[in-house]
Amino acid sequence: MVIVVVLLLLVAYIYIAKNPTVLEKIPSKQPEPTPTTPIIITGDTIKVAAFNLQIFGTTKADKPEVMEVLSKTIRNYDVIAVQEIRDSSQTALPLLRDTVNSRGSPQYDYVVSERLGRTASKEQYAYIFNTQTIQVMGTPYAYPDSTDMFQREPYVSEFKAKNGNFDFVLITIHTDPDTATQEINDLPKVIEDAKSKYQGEGDFIVLGDLNADCGYFNENSQSPLRSSEYFWVINNSVDTTTKSTDCTYDRIIISNPAKTDFTGEAGVFRFDMAYNLTYDNTIAVSDHYPVYAVFWSYRDND
Repeated sequence: MVIVVVLLLLVAYIYIAKNPTVLEKIPSKQPEPTPTTPIIITGDTIKVAAFNLQIFGTTKADKPEVMEVLSKTIRNYDVIAVQEIRDSSQTALPLLRDTVNSRGSPQYDYVVSERLGRTASKEQYAYIFNTQTIQVMGTPYAYPDSTDMFQREPYVSEFKAKNGNFDFVLITIHTDPDTATQEINDLPKVIEDAKSKYQGEGDFIVLGDLNADCGYFNENSQSPLRSSEYFWVINNSVDTTTKSTDCTYDRIIISNPAKTDFTGEAGVFRFDMAYNLTYDNTIAVSDHYPVYAVFWSYRDND
């Protein structure tokens, strides 16, 4: 047996010596993840996302194929801010949570805003979070918009990683397309207000459908939110829409202290490619893709 093994090794050695390029065909590592799928870093990270669910109510909640895609997508993240919940019955979001949890452990829960908006077509925001990795700190609130700057007041909540020391404040918004530039430019006021409530906290993350591109906002403008105090994790180069438009409407913007906690991994989750959906099945889910960013859970120093 030993002689046979030695002979086989010798034959292999001679073959490789005569054909050195054979080694080039052996991958030295796993392929890099594509930019169309979320970067799943396990262990010491927190994955944060934002997703405009596009008129999410009982009609969409009654479509099992849509709810399956939404629930699988949500489970990619530790906490995801969702926008455009339009449901006066208040039944669609609990059903979505139950669908997410029907997929097993870990289990998810949510906090949700009041119904917001100047018109009869009101919307809600929600944060859906993994109860094993995330805890809500304090009571979430809608920004007290005494001067009526926003069509739908931003929704603010503090969270903390259960496995680590990363605590952070999320501020989600769905701007009115007609006044997106003004609302984006006024968002620093919301951040300053949140700083006064969460004194000593440095990690503030603005995320959601800001309508921050194309005809609604000049993404290269000198907005106050473009100052050196903030970093746009989702930059101008990506398309966050599922239809023929090519616009970076959805954003994640972090305060400078949060850059220490940011892993550098961020992007757009192409759920159509991840779940092999047709175009019609894709737009039935939403006209937006989720955007995401990954943060270290143990490097926080504020």
